[in-house]
Amino acid sequence: MAAANAAAADTRDLPAVDVPAPAPTAITLTPNGKVESRELVTLGVPFPEGELGDAGLVRVLDGDGNEVPAFVRPTLRWHWKDDSIRAVKVQFEADPRASYRFDISRPRTRSMDERPVDEGTRPGKLDAPVPRVLATLDPAWLVRSGIAGPQLVHDRSRAYDRYIDAQWAWAEDAPYVGAHAFLFDRASVIGLQYVRSGRPDRFAEFYNSATFYLSKIKRGGNGGGWPDCTGGWEFDGVNACDPKYSYVTPHLLLTALAGDDTRLDATTVAHMADNQFKGGWSTPMGPYTGGGQAWTERQVGLGLEHLVSSFELTGSSQTRRRILDIVGWLHDHQQSPPGGEAATGAWTHSWQAHEGADYDAATDVRGASPWMSANLVGGLWRAWLVTGDERIPVMLRDFGRYIEQHGFVPDDLAGNWRSTCNAGGTIGWYFSSGLAPRERIVGIQDSEGWGSDAHNPELLMVVAAARHFDTDPEWRETFSRRAERLAKYLNRECAAVSHTPRAFNWQNRNPEFTWLLAQ
Repeated sequence: MAAANAAAADTRDLPAVDVPAPAPTAITLTPNGKVESRELVTLGVPFPEGELGDAGLVRVLDGDGNEVPAFVRPTLRWHWKDDSIRAVKVQFEADPRASYRFDISRPRTRSMDERPVDEGTRPGKLDAPVPRVLATLDPAWLVRSGIAGPQLVHDRSRAYDRYIDAQWAWAEDAPYVGAHAFLFDRASVIGLQYVRSGRPDRFAEFYNSATFYLSKIKRGGNGGGWPDCTGGWEFDGVNACDPKYSYVTPHLLLTALAGDDTRLDATTVAHMADNQFKGGWSTPMGPYTGGGQAWTERQVGLGLEHLVSSFELTGSSQTRRRILDIVGWLHDHQQSPPGGEAATGAWTHSWQAHEGADYDAATDVRGASPWMSANLVGGLWRAWLVTGDERIPVMLRDFGRYIEQHGFVPDDLAGNWRSTCNAGGTIGWYFSSGLAPRERIVGIQDSEGWGSDAHNPELLMVVAAARHFDTDPEWRETFSRRAERLAKYLNRECAAVSHTPRAFNWQNRNPEFTWLLAQ
């Protein structure tokens, strides 16, 4: 397919994520500042579904194959699958300059007691802890484990990976001051890139971002939801009741990838799920009822992903019910819109309410934001991975068909708003509609849509997910061609101009689009 060639390059030599072939088990140690001859190392080792049933089989071996005393404890399970172990916390004392690996071929015979994680950390940016010795795993193992869902190992022959490397030149050292650095979940976005690359620098910045972010979670109060908003995020003027800054995924990934399960307690995680579902200063989550109801794809999409991560951590039956409730509301909204409104494949709602303006049915534009809907697509994809709900593929297919028909600026108009770095590429409408006259959409684009092709990386996930679930060969080919055009944005020039922290975060939330397009 053309899309696979453009956005995923040639993947024939890359390991498929669903093949249980052996993968490298090396533990790479990288001193992160001044270190002693012996250091406490803590790391997380994730495992594919069904591979590990007993943590007593996890051993740490030195370069000569000798077993090293280690502490090992399960931290995550594939509880929605076969309840096998999904990740373990491993601690051992190491020579930072020596080589080690883990092994599961026979029972562990040398153990040690668990020690505080922070014995092996030092202050990083804004005094948030980072490991003194970075313990990283091979990306082939990390990808194969499925800890971040289906992914492809980083490969510089792939346009997307060259793009992310160019962005990293400015994104790595983005200052934490200013709340926008963490909007769209900086820590988790970098954690996903570590999974794909295994690079120590990405692991270090993931760890620093995650521990800093989690240190600002509100713990006091009587529980999640208004007015306490326990579990919300408080930093640099952000109110804990603003749900778009609340994410559980950093704790999930810190537990799985770093073995650090000490930053949040179970009660706080439960409050975070409550805070998202019950609503802070926004209304509680619920079905879309139409008209001028305040509703945005971002709030629901990020909230859904937040709840999926909570479920992955805790296995809470209440959280799973909430996930399925949201899936049902979204399915009804898309397939049978309220008030007899025509079904277009979008989650159609009010432009005026979307922008916080006064609602007037006579002048409103009914439609959907292509790029904000990418948040819904990401949340639904992750919900599908843990529920297998059959309504999700239908929604992702139908929204892909909608965006192909109504979501992109025609070529004869695209040059009016397209970024100079994106010559010959496509551009999505800032706000689209399958119902409103074209001139109304053009008016919104003139006001808000300059350079909106900076959202093309997210739209690749929208198109890739639709292509994955669509069984019609003509539609699949159409999606492939659209992905090829979207991928024109993935170049060094565009990477250089997208240099805001939140743009880095929103563009890279779903790198699994490379895997989807390669299927």
